[in-house]
Amino acid sequence: MPLHPDILRFASALRELETHLCANDAPHWAHHIARCAASIEQSDYYGVERFLGLFGGMGSLNDLILHRNGQMLTTENDELRTLLTRSYEMADALRRERL
Repeated sequence: MPLHPDILRFASALRELETHLCANDAPHWAHHIARCAASIEQSDYYGVERFLGLFGGMGSLNDLILHRNGQMLTTENDELRTLLTRSYEMADALRRERL
C-alpha cells in the first residue's frame, strides 16, 4: 500500500536532513535521523515519536551547531535550522492528526 503524501513528504524531509548532517560531519545525528526515516518509510508511527524525542533536553538535536576545523559553519547551520524547522513542523502536524 502506498504511503500517504504527507508521510512521503516527511520521510523525504528526514532524508534531506540526514544527507545534510552526513555532509557536515554529524554522523551521530544523521544515524538517528536515518532510523526515524526508516520507521516512517515502513509506516511505523514510532518514527514520528522518535524524531520529536530528539528535541528534548540539553545536548539534543536542537542544540547542534555544525563546525569544521574549529570554525562555525554559518551557511550550513542556517540550512540545518531550516531543515529542522520544516521537519519538526511536519512531525508535529502528524502527531496532532493522530490525537
